Amino acid sequence: MKFFSATLAAFALLAATANGSPMLRQGKGGSVTQSSDSVTQSSSSSNCNLTGTYKKGTDISSCSSITIGSLSVPAGVTLDLSKAKTGATIEFTGTTTFGTQKWAGPLVLLGGND
Repeated sequence: MKFFSATLAAFALLAATANGSPMLRQGKGGSVTQSSDSVTQSSSSSNCNLTGTYKKGTDISSCSSITIGSLSVPAGVTLDLSKAKTGATIEFTGTTTFGTQKWAGPLVLLGGND
């Protein structure tokens, strides 16, 4: 009975691992495709919210307050927060996940004066 339980647990772990990350899926041709979600950047009076899938080049330069909710950053893409407005506040409220790829990075780029 112990052997059966251990075998069942091993198969469950294998199935969960083989399913892969929900951020990246392998397409029919063997190529990796990104999730279809996109970044939602909503702004009201210079308050910006970033959620969904981050896209390279997202403009945050006019935001005085940036809230980063549940955000996924694709593999090989830097989460660039270096162009934030002077004096802007950046708050991470959700989980930020990064796709996996061997690359030079960086994962996050920050810069500013205040």
